[in-house]
Amino acid sequence: MFRSLPIYAWALMTVLLLSPNLSHAQSFQTQSRHCNNPDASAELRIEACGWLIQSGELPDKGYGIVYRLRGMAHIDAGNYESAVKDLSEAISYDPNRASNYLERAYAHSFRDYNGLAMDDYNQAIAIDPYNAEAYYYRAGLFTDKKLIDLAILDYRAAVRLDPNDSYALNSLAWLLAINPDKTERQGAEAITFAKRALDINPDDFEVWDTLAAAYVEDGQDNEAFDAYLKAQDIGGQDRIEMDQVWLKEKGYYHGDTNGVRNEASISALKECIASGCQLHSELW
Repeated sequence: MFRSLPIYAWALMTVLLLSPNLSHAQSFQTQSRHCNNPDASAELRIEACGWLIQSGELPDKGYGIVYRLRGMAHIDAGNYESAVKDLSEAISYDPNRASNYLERAYAHSFRDYNGLAMDDYNQAIAIDPYNAEAYYYRAGLFTDKKLIDLAILDYRAAVRLDPNDSYALNSLAWLLAINPDKTERQGAEAITFAKRALDINPDDFEVWDTLAAAYVEDGQDNEAFDAYLKAQDIGGQDRIEMDQVWLKEKGYYHGDTNGVRNEASISALKECIASGCQLHSELW
């Protein structure tokens, strides 16, 4: 025979059945830890931050922080529209926090709203002109718009503010080496920045590729050849195949595009370098 339950037990069962996620929303402290844990899953962080917002126990400044944290979790989960909404809420609580604009700019970029992303990067830099990350990502937008001079200026700012950012160093070296305006290329300077990036991250084949392009621009053909081979060694079969495809499209290579280095692909690479071409230089 079915045994009746006390009223409080029925109420608890109803809550657990209708809202199962609340079963591990044990305390404000626990949810704060989950919300602010970058190693936790995006779903757990979103849930925990939401619990804190709904709790009504946060101080005014706390709401801005928690909305930002949930917005970042939404970005990690691919919920970019929700991220923009949360980060806009964070900005309403704390309009002078540069990171709020920086995070919202990421979300805009993922939605291909680059104009809005640019506005947010501009605002982040206006609030914190020493924010290397904002310059780095704004440079990427300038590059996409083919505003190379402005991109180079921003990459220079990013490198000046964070000299150990290998990505910024590599990006700056790349644009200095392959600038579409050939009169503005700076091969020797590009070599310097690429080498600094390699000091930080010596196993990044893209940086070796950048160094090779810089050597080509500086007229150091043998060094360029060695750097391209190093990029292939690190990148493996996929990188070799990518180079073979590019060399074939440009008319230098006529063999199989199978990712296996052979005499024909080596000869094609040497011919390309001798003619002053830089592999994949149109892909920027």
